[in-house]
Amino acid sequence: MLENLVVAGRFPNRSEAIRVSIRDLIKLEYLIDERIDGEKKSSIIESKVQNEVEENVFT
Repeated sequence: MLENLVVAGRFPNRSEAIRVSIRDLIKLEYLIDERIDGEKKSSIIESKVQNEVEENVFT
């Protein structure tokens, strides 16, 4: 696979293809983690708001 990318001219050599692949993988993992963290924070905030609303309605 790496050789095919180099032969096709997408990368100057195998090392560069590996570097770019690892960089992109790290970026992707970071973005996935950020999204998951954001969803967790959003869910926690929604739960707190819901609890406060219920407390205010029922008291």
